Amino acid sequence: MIAGGLYRMAGLAVGVGTAFALTRTYLFDLAPVALVLAVLLGALAGEAVTPRRVRGRGAASLVPRRVRDYAPRRDVIVAALLGVGIAGFASYPTPERPDHEVKYFGTAAPVSLASTLIALGVTAALTVVIVWLIVRAPQAGINEADTATDNAWRHDAVRRLVHTCTAVFAIVFTALAFWYADRQWDWRAGGSPVWGLALSVLAGLGLATFGYYAGALVVTPQRLPESAPTDTAGHVGADGVAG
Repeated sequence: MIAGGLYRMAGLAVGVGTAFALTRTYLFDLAPVALVLAVLLGALAGEAVTPRRVRGRGAASLVPRRVRDYAPRRDVIVAALLGVGIAGFASYPTPERPDHEVKYFGTAAPVSLASTLIALGVTAALTVVIVWLIVRAPQAGINEADTATDNAWRHDAVRRLVHTCTAVFAIVFTALAFWYADRQWDWRAGGSPVWGLALSVLAGLGLATFGYYAGALVVTPQRLPESAPTDTAGHVGADGVAG
């Protein structure tokens, strides 16, 4: 579990560092893409080294498994709120590019958050699809112990995915909040220090949120959720899921 968490953290660190560096160049629009790709690679490596109990004979459950039984509701709400906040930033005029394009080329391309919104949209969509596939995957084993172990793995895998997605949304929200706050603190250019302070506070909250979810990816102790279906009376020997 520790090794998997370190791979995930490495992906986050490389993604955040690379994205920040790209924002200081004319490759500004590629920053969110680099962030998402690095996090994705880290997550895949982390899952590859995360141990899972040996699977028993596949079984289908007559008790339907639902995504809401496995996805942590609070974390999904946090990710949704961060997404709304990012969309809110995108709806306002963007500040000047935080790079040196004008210095190098004498001009700069118009600032757009299109690549950011697309990258985050793809991240959210992939998370939803993979979570659904995990929840609906065939049950491992047909006895009560195997079912409990399989449900615990399923719950933790979904939680790791949701935490990863939320961490990505949180760091993007933080970066945007700091970027907009920096523009507002410049009162001589028409900014508002009051708004600058408010945005700085939001950025701080976003950074704390990122730290929380990034830290949660290091170690995710396995436990069986109370809401996960564990009834073995409704299992039949087939590779599939009923419902």
